[in-house]
Amino acid sequence: MTRGPVRPYVITGGRTRANRDVLEFESLLRTVPGAAVDPMVVNREQLAVLEMCRELLSVAEVAAHLGLPISVLKVLVGDLWELGAVQVLPPARPAERAPLALIEEVLVGLRQLR
Repeated sequence: MTRGPVRPYVITGGRTRANRDVLEFESLLRTVPGAAVDPMVVNREQLAVLEMCRELLSVAEVAAHLGLPISVLKVLVGDLWELGAVQVLPPARPAERAPLALIEEVLVGLRQLR
């Protein structure tokens, strides 16, 4: 997001930590369809998060697209989460992830399709 030199603490209202401390940079975000958010309650960065997260994106992806530090984005998303405007899906636990060997085999197979 293009903006002038605005300090991160201005964007977060002086807060350095999210109210909910369970957000990981791999957590997935999605805007809750039909959630009513008062534009007077949220800032422009939060409105951009809501627009961007109509598609499922990770905290890290949203931070990168908006050019914000992850710590700042976590505070903003925490507020949106408390308002019921975003759904937060935790990252997959290591036991739920596909084994690396399987991923490598799929990658080799895809390369052979060229």
